[in-house]
Amino acid sequence: MAYGYVDAHRLIRYRGGQARDITAFAGDLQAVDELGTLSVELSFGVIVAPWDQYVEKDIVQPGDKLRVVNHDLTVFSGQVESVTLDGGVTAYDRGWYLNKSQIILQVTGMPGDEAIRQACAKAGVGVASICSLPTKITQVWLGDTPADILGEILETVAAETGKQYQYFVRDDGLVVQELPTAALTAYHKPADNLPAFNITWALGQVSGEDSIAELRNAVVIAAEGGGKAYIGAQAKNAASVEQYGFLQYIQTVTSNPGTAQLKQMVQNLLSQLDRVGRTRTISEIWGCDEVRSGVVLNFNSPAFGVTGKHRVTRVTHHYGGAGHTMELEIEALEEPRAAGTTDTVSVYGLPAGIGTGGSSGGVTTGGTSGGAAAFVSTAMSQVGYREGAGNNNKYGAWFGMNNVAWCVIFVCWCAAQSGAPIPTKYSYVGDMSSYFQSRGLYRTVASGYIPKAGDLMIQGDRHIGIVRSATRAAVYTVEGNYSDSVATVTRYYSEISGFCTPWG
Repeated sequence: MAYGYVDAHRLIRYRGGQARDITAFAGDLQAVDELGTLSVELSFGVIVAPWDQYVEKDIVQPGDKLRVVNHDLTVFSGQVESVTLDGGVTAYDRGWYLNKSQIILQVTGMPGDEAIRQACAKAGVGVASICSLPTKITQVWLGDTPADILGEILETVAAETGKQYQYFVRDDGLVVQELPTAALTAYHKPADNLPAFNITWALGQVSGEDSIAELRNAVVIAAEGGGKAYIGAQAKNAASVEQYGFLQYIQTVTSNPGTAQLKQMVQNLLSQLDRVGRTRTISEIWGCDEVRSGVVLNFNSPAFGVTGKHRVTRVTHHYGGAGHTMELEIEALEEPRAAGTTDTVSVYGLPAGIGTGGSSGGVTTGGTSGGAAAFVSTAMSQVGYREGAGNNNKYGAWFGMNNVAWCVIFVCWCAAQSGAPIPTKYSYVGDMSSYFQSRGLYRTVASGYIPKAGDLMIQGDRHIGIVRSATRAAVYTVEGNYSDSVATVTRYYSEISGFCTPWG
């Protein structure tokens, strides 16, 4: 551990089976590790001067393997993805592969940990360790990445167990574990003749915010079966609704977990989401290799508004220059509920056949047509369809305007087939979004809205897609005219302008 030695980070390149220390050629070496992101990103710069015979060429090439080592400890191991003309290098660890390969996976009543193992096997990435994830998963993924599947499974498991999980990839494979709650004591030793000290004693500039952007004070557990939507359970905190307004989150399940689990899930979700988010950014703090995303640090700096246990959600390690330093984004680990607890919980149960094609019983919220589930199901049935030459496609032929960009036309076709309350006369993204804006059925990304299945994802006036599901980190869509086909896509909120909300 860093308690016993002064940092001495070295950058090692591997090419053709040969290792070479290229530390002297690399500047601005840094590694970014963010909670909820499978890959650690390493970046640095090398001198590029093709006209200068004394400057070595091709120090780093795409595909080269890299390691960052500190004494006998490997702190990064990965592969170069890109090298710019001016010498900027970007590399990722092996989690990169789980974000790239698209797979097909179908599971029925399978424990979450086994479903994740199967997803990794299809992507050719090994598994180092996965904690027990007993929640049964029933779902079909067509063209999703293992990273997307992993995120969806862990969200479902977390809702049932009330626990939080993290995942990352080491040299020996994927690791999935419960997020730690015990605080780590992180040390930095500045020089051989100086003792190591706890890095939380010395903070750089601190900034941050308290926000209700992700607060949700009402939760619904829902499922689809036989073309109908069912509510299995719902919970609400009346005091929080009174103080902050009605903010609802809907969690969908693909199988029936049972009445007891439905109650536990809805209570867990409400407890997790009904909180004011308090985040802080520490712009500079001494470095410690043991500090990675997910760890907990204990601070005692009331003057900076940072006291008690905080989880690291993002860490940027800077190597070299003034020594090993870090930038941290942290969030309070033990925040009280937003407005006390006046929770009311109602459990209705789900049909026994959910996840196996049955459709009896339950509390229905939609019919066999015209509902969000039918709309999304119609779109998903088209995944894999490809256009012909010159934008020729069946949706344009149906619309009477073939051989043009057809992302909006695809939405209109799905609406017409399913009976969804979406206009079917538009071919331009701006017209579709204006229709819903004029009716108060449009939410910007800046509002913090988490879209529901059946909402329309809008990217300015350029592109549109149909939301399958969403988390606070990403939106999962099915889109027409995506790489000339109908495909499932993962979108991040930074790519999106807003959402049309046909279902209110």
